[in-house]
Amino acid sequence: MSQMHLIEERLERLPWYITEFIEYKSRNSSEDTLLSYCRDYEIFFQWLVNEHITPGPVKAIELETLETLRARNIISFETFCQRQLGNAKDTIARKIASLKSLFHYLSQIAEDDNLYPYLKRNVMAKIEVVKQVHTEEERAENIAGRILVDDEITLFREFVAHGYGESIKNDTRKWKAYQRNKVRDLAIVSLILGSGMRVSEIIRLDIDKIDWNNQHLLVKRKGDKLDKIVFSDVACLDLLEYKQIREAQYKPEANEKAFFLSSPTATGRSTRMSKSAAQRVVDKYADAFGKGALSIHKLRHTFATNHYKENGDLAALKRQLGHSNINTTMIYTHVFDNTLKDAVNKADK
Repeated sequence: MSQMHLIEERLERLPWYITEFIEYKSRNSSEDTLLSYCRDYEIFFQWLVNEHITPGPVKAIELETLETLRARNIISFETFCQRQLGNAKDTIARKIASLKSLFHYLSQIAEDDNLYPYLKRNVMAKIEVVKQVHTEEERAENIAGRILVDDEITLFREFVAHGYGESIKNDTRKWKAYQRNKVRDLAIVSLILGSGMRVSEIIRLDIDKIDWNNQHLLVKRKGDKLDKIVFSDVACLDLLEYKQIREAQYKPEANEKAFFLSSPTATGRSTRMSKSAAQRVVDKYADAFGKGALSIHKLRHTFATNHYKENGDLAALKRQLGHSNINTTMIYTHVFDNTLKDAVNKADK
């Protein structure tokens, strides 16, 4: 499902110049990124009102308010995010980066009728983005504790296909929902485990972009780039099973291209599945499986870790995951890396 309706809802509550900024950024940014911008700005502008820096309401905040902000105001906002919202350092860094992007646009790119910039003073130029520094070993250790390993991959697929039903068979409502969606849910889980796709790529997948003979598909990746992704034999079988029941079970409109569909609405029709719905699918099965830390993104980590473990081909994994920088892919070389352990044991003989 497109995120545009969520973006438009938030823009209705934000000042006019935010809409202009989002339109400018929409040329090269994904809908997920645009929605993230809107969320960050809602929090910031509401904070300005709550702190009596401006009388509000949020939608009425003038450009002059932004122009008179001082560095200490932004530092106070960072403190608010940390203490009141409980944001981690990386989350605060993202919010600051969002503000820097907005203020850069208003002071360097946007022009009024007299060809002057909207802002003559950019307070965000004085603020640094401070991210949490994580070592590769630390990040790898975090991944290792939250993914499926060895036989768990097969067991989790089997749990989605059958085991979950046994665990909720006495709950009529859950049982009916499971029977209605289990083939689709297994296809989603199996595709991520068999390709390493992101959740945003899963929900963007169109039925006419799947090449069943060659077992690859075309999907928009980060930055709206169209890319080819290969999927495994196991995933192919589960996808084909879902394809066979997709139309009869979900009754999509004739022009609905989305491969993964939501449960039918009151009208009896289904539309493209949302990102949050796909995430809830995995969360539900992971909790019942006894692996609560297993999110939909951890299934992607599971694929990547297993791919490198079996093939040792970093370049191929980079292409499959759609990473722009191989340094991002390098993290998977550290997950379950026993090189140091083996070296120490050889030395201690």
